Amino acid sequence: MGSIDWIAGLSIGLACVSAQAAEPGAGLFLENCAACHGIYAEGDGPAISALAVPVPDLTTLAARHGGTYPAELVRAVVDGRSEQAAHGSRSMPIWGTEFWLEAGADDYANREVEARIQSLVEYLESVQANSP
Repeated sequence: MGSIDWIAGLSIGLACVSAQAAEPGAGLFLENCAACHGIYAEGDGPAISALAVPVPDLTTLAARHGGTYPAELVRAVVDGRSEQAAHGSRSMPIWGTEFWLEAGADDYANREVEARIQSLVEYLESVQANSP
């Protein structure tokens, strides 16, 4: 996908997010995750050519876990402050630390991190593909 296509797609995605204020995780996803995972979470973001490891299609998490969305695993991987053997090597940002620093690196920031990560976990659950 060319850079113009990506910008147009991101603009459309942001417009959809604005219309869906009930899903705060959608905005967080577009801002922090879409460059790698794509605006539809399918693992096709514009940054993938620069990565050494494949980017997973996040719309198939439930299907890859026996039909059950692995919310706690997703939470742990997004947070990233503790190692997750099931995730393999850490090639994505440690969002728990990033969000904590952005929020002021204090006790309030800890609550903000939890809220942001919960929003992302819920958003990713909402984009799970229907099983065949």
